[in-house]
Amino acid sequence: MIVWVMSAAQINERTRIFIDELGLAKRVLFLSDPKSRLIRDLGILKEDPENIEKGVPHPTTLVLDRSGTVQFVDVRENYHFWLDPAAMSDVLARLE
Repeated sequence: MIVWVMSAAQINERTRIFIDELGLAKRVLFLSDPKSRLIRDLGILKEDPENIEKGVPHPTTLVLDRSGTVQFVDVRENYHFWLDPAAMSDVLARLE
């Protein structure tokens, strides 16, 4: 299961259109973190954000096993650089 957690600042009409147009709601569970509490607890809140980024986390990928133990963490400070799919494939293969 894929869960995508967003701050309240990230949820708007453009976000909803993006999710709907790509049919993501059928494949991904989208959750809201209105006060960015989880984002703060995970230590991924952007420091010194632009106004539009207040409450927004660094792009982060967490992989948990069936028992809820974190098996992989990737935090990106620059959202222009994405996680290498091969790295994710390796992690997922170890969990099978």
